[in-house]
Amino acid sequence: MELSEIEKGESRTLEFKKELPQDSSKWIKSIVAFANGAGGKMLIGVSNKREVVGIAQDTDIFALRDRISDTIGQMCEPQIMFDIYQESVEDKVIVVVEVFPGNDTPYFIKSLGKENGTFIRLNATTRNADFTTLDELELRKKRRYYDELPMSELEVTDSDIEYLCSDFSERSKTQITKENLLNMHLIQKVENDLVATKAYAIFLGKHDYLSRIQCARFKGTERVHFIDKKDFEGPLLEQIDGAYKFVLGHINMAIEINGIVHDEIYELPTQAIRELIVNAVIHRNYMMSSSVQVAVYDDRVEISSPGSLYGSLTLQEALRGRSSIRNKILASVCEKLNVIEGWGTGLKRIIDFCKEKNVEPPVFEEIGDLLRVSFYRPSYKNDHLSDSINENDSLNDSLNDSLKLSDSENKVLSEIRKDAKITILDLVSKTNLSEPTVNRTLKSLKEKKVLKREGSKKDGFWIVES
Repeated sequence: MELSEIEKGESRTLEFKKELPQDSSKWIKSIVAFANGAGGKMLIGVSNKREVVGIAQDTDIFALRDRISDTIGQMCEPQIMFDIYQESVEDKVIVVVEVFPGNDTPYFIKSLGKENGTFIRLNATTRNADFTTLDELELRKKRRYYDELPMSELEVTDSDIEYLCSDFSERSKTQITKENLLNMHLIQKVENDLVATKAYAIFLGKHDYLSRIQCARFKGTERVHFIDKKDFEGPLLEQIDGAYKFVLGHINMAIEINGIVHDEIYELPTQAIRELIVNAVIHRNYMMSSSVQVAVYDDRVEISSPGSLYGSLTLQEALRGRSSIRNKILASVCEKLNVIEGWGTGLKRIIDFCKEKNVEPPVFEEIGDLLRVSFYRPSYKNDHLSDSINENDSLNDSLNDSLKLSDSENKVLSEIRKDAKITILDLVSKTNLSEPTVNRTLKSLKEKKVLKREGSKKDGFWIVES
């Protein structure tokens, strides 16, 4: 356990306890939540202000470990896999309870029962699982996927089959038949009848009215005033096409003349935009009463997908290329149609597209029970850079460097200039940025030598160097 990991604060996989509460209900919920998700660590001897206080010297650590083990074993069901060990951080001893992600979900507190005693982790908070989450945890236990479940209330018609075969054939440049739809598990044969699956309904746009993409163009950088908005419903792949064109219609584009050929050059890589929209609809949680949302602001394109990362997958693992499929049939069919190139490669490919175009990669964040991607627009930064330079042409080189900062970096610097002792939690509150974004921004400002920290973590202060 590194101090740098503690300084990032509590998260989906990390929780701090200054000491172990005598009331077991105040910590056992988090153990259950870790097991139901990506696993996690509870650090005993670290305050919620990220201060390493250590275990009291008169504490019998072996007795403490036994108490934790007995409590988890007696209070939780099914059996949770965990490890308990001690580590030294800043010359102080802390106890680490490491919980491993389980396959026998849902895990719950026996005395509360499955419905009331199942907990999940959302960001740095532990919450009761709702009925939708409980259903998804039950499916995970059975190694089942929501999109492969039958949807017997939807009639399988010749016209719908003909539409899918025609659309899929055109997109894949191969002939798709009814037999192919059966092999793709979009429809199932039960005795002499054809039965629809959830995936079949989703591809046709007949799942429910919330299985849509809501698009909007907002004025400025806040979600307040609409300039344009449109909901895309109907067949899934047509929704993707519509949302993609909506974004391209609201970001900047230039014409590059190469001989007699005119190329349209957009400020953001179009392959990355499409990949982000495809990921949002393929990996979203279709059991939730929410829609995919695509919002275009002056400074960014923001794509929000219902449902946190699936199963034991963490954001760091996803960015490294690991995959955990929530909707197996949707992903499989889209891969066969060349809508996506391969499972688990999407996020890495998006970052590669950005490197090729010399554009900053998008920011990925888990916010509650949704995954949000913010793709910042170079035109906004360039426009504001020009405006600032025109205001005062005599600015020195170091100030010119600071003008090249991102919107989030300028927000953080503005608050630090007001209060040099401001905490990270206060920065989150005052800038309206998420905690991971604030931490990432502070790190970037330090690397650019715009900001440095003086003094201890508890009593120190910030110095703006430009």
